This record gives sequence, structure tokens and C-alpha cells, in this order.
Amino acid sequence: MRTLGKLSTSFAAAAAIGLTLAACTGSSSNGNSSASLAAASGGNGCPSAAQNSNVVAPAGYKVCLFAAATTTASHPDNVVVSGSDVFIGWQNITAKDGTDTKTSTITQYTTAGKPVHSWSVIGHTDGMRFDPSTHLLWVMCNEDGKPRLYTIDTTTKAVKHIILPPTPHGGGFDDVQIVGGKVFIDASNPTLTAAGKNPNPSLYSVVLSGNTAKLTNVLSGQPKATTINLPATSTTLNLTDPDSMMIGPNGELVLDSQGDSEMLFITSPGTPQQSVKVLSVGTQVDDTVFVPGSKGCLLVADNNSGVFSICSSVWVPGSAMTAAPSDSTVIGFVGTLNLSTGQIQPLITGLQNPHGMAWLPR
Repeated sequence: MRTLGKLSTSFAAAAAIGLTLAACTGSSSNGNSSASLAAASGGNGCPSAAQNSNVVAPAGYKVCLFAAATTTASHPDNVVVSGSDVFIGWQNITAKDGTDTKTSTITQYTTAGKPVHSWSVIGHTDGMRFDPSTHLLWVMCNEDGKPRLYTIDTTTKAVKHIILPPTPHGGGFDDVQIVGGKVFIDASNPTLTAAGKNPNPSLYSVVLSGNTAKLTNVLSGQPKATTINLPATSTTLNLTDPDSMMIGPNGELVLDSQGDSEMLFITSPGTPQQSVKVLSVGTQVDDTVFVPGSKGCLLVADNNSGVFSICSSVWVPGSAMTAAPSDSTVIGFVGTLNLSTGQIQPLITGLQNPHGMAWLPR
């Protein structure tokens, strides 16, 4: 179990300092409120027919159900916003290591939450990213083993299965991220030595050729880095759990090594100028969103229920909102991450198991 030493408050304390319930009320008669969301939202992403929620946010934040689980799409994980489209990856009940042939569901929504199109892909979907230059949605499945990669042409709606080479690190692939026109995937569930060390690559760049992928090692499993937490020192990391990837406030690639409670900030990835800084945080975290403005909505995939929108006009521009999933041995919450100290201040509580997040401008 990971220490919570850098969490700046307990969850009970967070509730006691004035968090107020701001969730939508009412219930959905058909079990899926997203179909009626567009007409009811009035542009704020909050349906009038959402199910009751125990999600708690401070005054000034409104929490509502953006997309509910259905009998054919459940357990949301990844959320991607691109212009007027929102893509949600629903894992359903699928094996993380590719040992079954069950399918995940990828659904395209309007920014008001109305479903537009759905695709089925074999495997346990996790990482997902949209490339506006090609109109391709990259979908990664099976983070623990036997990974499968798909591209979805959002214009023609065509799905292509991309053949991956055998994983050098022995596990699967988790997330996909695009920086400077280059596509990167991280090496999850690596095979460790008897001493618990990761001698394998932890990050690759990927280039497609037809329906095959070529991988190039970008970062080792034991990279050298400079600590962000003071005092700043040089260190050699041991990445045992590469997970989510984000674009940082300065355009760097941010890699979350979840099981290690670390976030890596990689400048100029895949180039001779590449450098790494590491921030130690107090618990295992999943996605992080760097807030671009004071007004907008944070979309949060609660893996045990649905996707919620947290809308406000009092966000702090430049702040980092991070999700701590409950399957990482803590109570699930979304909090503000201090990018200098690694401390996390819980902001949104009552989520059962928050995973993927994305920013929706308003």
C-alpha cells in the first residue's frame, strides 16, 4: 500500500471545510440520460434527467452526469475532447491482459453529451488519443499483456487493427500521446528482475506503415532524472508502472508511473535534447488535466459508474487537477496537484473510482 504522506488533507477534513453537494437531481427513466442531455443541458453540460449522485464539490462548481453507463457500454476509462466531439472508452467487462476476446465500446458524443456513433474493439481499452492532422483516433487495449492497437477514422468511421511487434518489456501498452507530431506509447506491466528493477524500455515512439507499427525506444525503465521536489538532485528512477500520459504546461510529455507515485516531465521526447524531471506525489494517480482557463468543465470517467462533468467559472488557470483511483488503495477523488511539492488537495470527492479526464471548454 502506498503512503498518503503528501496528501494535504484527509477526505473527512475535505468534507468538513465546506464542500457542498452540487450534483444534479432527478432520475433517468431509460437508464441512459445522455440521450436527452443535449436538449436539457442549456449548454452547461448538466442534464435535468441525471441520476442522483453523491459526488461532492465546493461552492461554485456544478457536478452532473455527462454520460451514463448502459447495458452495452459500462466502466468508462478514457475521455478525449476534440473540438465539438467527445470520445469515451468504455471497458465493459474485459480482461486487462488480453486473455479473452470480449470487446470494449468507443462512443462519440457531442459536447452536450448526445451519443453520435459507437465502435466495438476487441480488448480492454485504456489509452486513447485524437490526432487532428489525420482525423484518426488512436485506441490502445490490454495494458497488462497481448496489447492491441486500433485507429478509427472519425471521418469515414472505419476501424483498422494495427499489428504491434512483440512487446520487449513483456507486458502491454497503456496510453497514447502525441507531442510535436510524434506518437508515443508507454510500456505498462513490465517484467521486473528478481530485485524488482525494470531493465526494459518504458516509453516508445511509434510510426505506422499500413497496418503495422514500428517501435523505437525513447526512455529506459531506469532513466536518469532531476527531482522537482526540493532539494533538487540527480537520481536514477525505477519505473515499475508506466500508466497515463499528458501534455504538460510547457508542452512537455508527462508520464505517470502510477505504482511508483511519480510523474515524469519529459522535455523534447525522442530527441537528443531529451531531459527528464520527476515529481514525487503522495499517492498513486491516474490522469491529470492542466486547467487552461477559469471557465470550463472537467470531464471525469468514474470507472464504477459513468462520466461526470464538473463545470465552473472559478477554475484556477494553470492548476493541475489529478485523479486518484480507488483501485490504487485510496478513496477515489480528484484534487489539485502542487507541481512544486507534489502535495494533493482533494477538491471533488464521492467518486467511486476516477480514471480518465479531459477538459471541455465553455
